Amino acid sequence: MAFTLDVPDSNLFVMMAHRSKWRSSLNRTPYIPSYMDLSNGPEPCVVCGDAATGYHYRCMTCEGCKGFFRRTIQKNLTYYCKWNEECIIDKTTRNQCQQCRYKKCLAVGMAPDLVLNDTQRKAKRKLIQENRDRRAREDMLRQSGLLLNGRLNEAEERLIHNVVMANRDTAQMFNRFTLSDSENNHGSDEPDAKRQKVEESSKLTWQNLAEVMTPSIVKVVEFAKRVPGFTRLDYDDQVLLLKTCCMEIMCLRVAQKYDAESQTLILSTGVKVDKEQLHEGGLGELIEPIFDFAAGLARLQLNETEMALLAAVLLVAGDRPGLKNAKDVEQLQDTILNAYQHYINETRPRTPVHWAKILMKITDLRTISARHAERIMCIKLDCPEDIPPLFMEMFDDCNA
Repeated sequence: MAFTLDVPDSNLFVMMAHRSKWRSSLNRTPYIPSYMDLSNGPEPCVVCGDAATGYHYRCMTCEGCKGFFRRTIQKNLTYYCKWNEECIIDKTTRNQCQQCRYKKCLAVGMAPDLVLNDTQRKAKRKLIQENRDRRAREDMLRQSGLLLNGRLNEAEERLIHNVVMANRDTAQMFNRFTLSDSENNHGSDEPDAKRQKVEESSKLTWQNLAEVMTPSIVKVVEFAKRVPGFTRLDYDDQVLLLKTCCMEIMCLRVAQKYDAESQTLILSTGVKVDKEQLHEGGLGELIEPIFDFAAGLARLQLNETEMALLAAVLLVAGDRPGLKNAKDVEQLQDTILNAYQHYINETRPRTPVHWAKILMKITDLRTISARHAERIMCIKLDCPEDIPPLFMEMFDDCNA
């Protein structure tokens, strides 16, 4: 029994016509502008008839006429014809009479107002170079996997909210007292003995600095416990992660309160300190790296969310030596990093290199932390009794 298609003849004709049209569209040659279609030879220059290279100053011209017209306008040149201004301009005669060539440029429609002056030309070149540099950076980031893709989902938004709240609640100062406030409260008529006492109090010994940092350690531990997923990690891994990241997070938090004008840091107690005071506190060669990091961080202008997520990334690092279940840590780390990347993608879509700059700050903090561990080892050997127990417990062999 033969198969028949129960369709009226008119409808069948329409279907066949549509199918024929669809097939012909597949074989259709894509549109090419006339000046780019060289199958019949190049387009002629409307001024001299030579091979045109494109539209220049609103007309199809060759490179020679384009440059001639541009130079005439930019240098405000004046020409004179020796032959009654009736010269024929073509490929061979175009250089014989500049005035008639310029008149023909205007006659065919070339626009003087489209020629850029020196300032405009420099600005255009600068913009072109900036765009080239930006594309080169984006290509580099794309090849290295750092170019941001994707958007925030609901789970990532909840994660970010919890991290921000954890950081906000654990990064507050314990006391707004500052050394400058202390001096102001005593007044300008303060006796020399009291003034000397204030000056002495501004000098931080190593033990003073350790006591100042100890409450900050407690706050870092509280922050870690509130980062989603951290307490589900292996307990020994939690301890190791806290020990290795503690100095990094404390440096990050102190750096947020850097005053570029006075070049001072504000500790968690609210005390302002400069490089000299920290040197008295025993930090030694750590002073310059800490202040350099603070200055560089200030230039990035990270907002509260970016700071909180950076602290979480410092905490959950799957490359810390000695982890028992590094895979679990890496999974949590990837979750935080993805949320961080997607957040930056939404909030800073025009600065793809911002993410790379943040990652570089992590490297800076790792260097400071390693130097701090070496410093602790020296203090431990010289005068271990000066270090508070919690401080020693947190930083003892933290980078071993």
